[in-house]
Amino acid sequence: MSDMLESLHEWFQDRVSLEDTLLWDDETPGYSHRKKVYLKALECDPETGDYMMVLWRAIGQGNGVYGIRADSKLDDNRLYNADDAAEDDAKVIWGEAAYYWFVPSKNVFASIRFHNSIADTSMLNNFFRDFMWLHSNIKTKVREVKEGKQGNYTSVYFKSDDDNNNEKLWFRCETKQYTKLTTQADLGKIAKDITHFVKREVIAARDVQVNDWTRFFKGLPFVSGEVTKQTRKIEVNIDAKPTEEELRKIFDSYNDEYDGGLDDWRNLGFRKEGVGGICWLNQFVVKNVLVVNDMVGGGVDDTGHYTTKRLFNALELKRDNLLAAFEQEDVQKEEVNG
Repeated sequence: MSDMLESLHEWFQDRVSLEDTLLWDDETPGYSHRKKVYLKALECDPETGDYMMVLWRAIGQGNGVYGIRADSKLDDNRLYNADDAAEDDAKVIWGEAAYYWFVPSKNVFASIRFHNSIADTSMLNNFFRDFMWLHSNIKTKVREVKEGKQGNYTSVYFKSDDDNNNEKLWFRCETKQYTKLTTQADLGKIAKDITHFVKREVIAARDVQVNDWTRFFKGLPFVSGEVTKQTRKIEVNIDAKPTEEELRKIFDSYNDEYDGGLDDWRNLGFRKEGVGGICWLNQFVVKNVLVVNDMVGGGVDDTGHYTTKRLFNALELKRDNLLAAFEQEDVQKEEVNG
């Protein structure tokens, strides 16, 4: 991750306008009908090695969205709405911002979501892949134009560092969502709001006496007393008020007992006070709030868009807390590996 971002940052220094950050042009075989994604900003924190990146995904013609002038300098943060563009007769790239925070030291990144922004991991993966294929300076690459069913397309492979090795190296970019939450502060906060645990199981129908469970549904016509299948799916809601330590044990044991099983019904989750729906543990992800000050230059930034500098400023006091889960994960790995 660090090599890729460093190469991208070096390439970005030579860009002069937003339209100059598009990774391809219409003459690049296979790219003429691709969604256009621009690099609005990329900043590195020299102390931590973290990167903050803002992508700009072009959309539509300005119906209810903001835009950036195509010829604007990269340090020009003015956003246009449709009225402003018409008044100035400006060429505007209408779009939506996507904010990302990268931590190469942990090999993780986070999407930062605001009211007027998007989070598109597939778009991000494609952006990095296209950069590595078309502009990176990490390894010697070979570009080839090949003929496909939909016309010509661009194929890229890399050469090995060993001059005597003729093997072709291919670049792929994959991401996965971090789903294990173990930070002490987070678990304490979550445990306080839990009102019920919800457990879904598959039981052997013929091993259970009919009257043992159908009596709870007396008078409901859709519950059949006759066993027609070998198994039955059940869901049980249990009043609960777990302690932080009890909740930690449930999270720690969940992966072994439920996650990754062959049956997609079996699951464990909980209900929180004042929140509708069920929080299933296999869908539970690390999320936190990053407070960004909207007061800029004595006024309110009502566009809802942010610069990398403002995001880094907001992150300064929250970074350790946000990364605490990954710090603990590293310690556990070291203990296991001896």
